[in-house]
Amino acid sequence: MTDKEIIKAFYKARKKEVCKAVIRPKFTMYKELFQLAAALAVFVTIILVRAYFSTTFFITLLCAVSAAFILSQTRNILLLAIFAYQKFAPKLLRSACLFQPSCSEYMKQCITKYGVIKGVNKGFKRIKRCRPPNGGLDEP
Repeated sequence: MTDKEIIKAFYKARKKEVCKAVIRPKFTMYKELFQLAAALAVFVTIILVRAYFSTTFFITLLCAVSAAFILSQTRNILLLAIFAYQKFAPKLLRSACLFQPSCSEYMKQCITKYGVIKGVNKGFKRIKRCRPPNGGLDEP
């Protein structure tokens, strides 16, 4: 084998390893769109039923439906906030993280992997450790 063939084989093998190592989560909006449609259907039903109930019951029911919708979308709201931070925060602030992956990326991965409560808890513990004596590779 010539040197060029060896190098080509090495790059080909390395490319396969990298492709295997990269895990890209699939994000689909079907579930979120279904939840939005269900919330709108409940909202419209409540408005149509309003004529048969008192105003206080209507307002209570409307608040309960709104709270349920917000609780069901907490994960997406947090991920949107992290995305906005990563997109619009000053580069000096974002590059100060000592860990790999960065604290915001770690929190995003934790929320995706463990859910909202446990993911946010792990993310905040990581942010508390993000000081000069710590640092390095830290996967969720």
